[in-house]
Amino acid sequence: MEISNVLWRRCDVADRYLQAGWEGKPVDFHFVMDTHAHLGMNVDFVVMDGSVEGMLRCKDKMGIDLTAISSIPGTIGGWTKGNDEVIEAVQKYPKRFLGYVTVNAHDPDSVVPECERCWDAGFKALKLHTGQKLNYDHPNIQPALEFANDKGCPILCHVWGRELDHMEPLIEKYSKSIWLLAHAGCADKEKYVKVAQNHENAVLETCYSRCPKGLLEYFVDEGLEDKTLWGSDADFYASTHQFGRVLFAELSEEIKKKMLCDNARRVFGV
Repeated sequence: MEISNVLWRRCDVADRYLQAGWEGKPVDFHFVMDTHAHLGMNVDFVVMDGSVEGMLRCKDKMGIDLTAISSIPGTIGGWTKGNDEVIEAVQKYPKRFLGYVTVNAHDPDSVVPECERCWDAGFKALKLHTGQKLNYDHPNIQPALEFANDKGCPILCHVWGRELDHMEPLIEKYSKSIWLLAHAGCADKEKYVKVAQNHENAVLETCYSRCPKGLLEYFVDEGLEDKTLWGSDADFYASTHQFGRVLFAELSEEIKKKMLCDNARRVFGV
């Protein structure tokens, strides 16, 4: 209790985000978007309640209005039937979910047809992951990037440091798409910042399990408050855990709103 009182005294009680986080109440005073989440299971990863409704119950408690989702087996394993789960969620709850297309990069002939199928079903963005053991500049992935670029839609890429070494030429080539660099700062935080600073169509996405103190503040200090988007990576990470990184950050209310709302609305056109 004594420690809690000390922490509370350090909070600016006029900050509505701090109040919501401290009291366990939803951020219901503006639109909030989670730009990075997943549905489905993975062989090495069990979710206690991985249902669409389970995710919505969690998001409702937090005040999350819209969640961008991809299929876990589709993203990592290239199992395109995983997209069917996302199609069902997007069509059942069109105001709550935005769909990311995932492709099987090891079956290049299927890439464009799958992109078209998902796009026709209402998807609005592309999700790529090096869990398929191919770099993003591999020839098999280029049709998906060309599709996204033609649509001018966002591309969310799993980035754990090393991927940045080959991504900049792609960001320049496919310049009609906004590239979200996931897990920003998890390794070589200066690299993420440099890429986002050097390319108008590159932005940072925040989810990171270790969440070192001051990381979001660092991005802001580097001039990226308009290029930092909040994402949870649910259900790999707990949404509440990742939400708290923004709510309790030593940032102004204006900047927190940009991370949770304004930047995502601009990038996704929602």
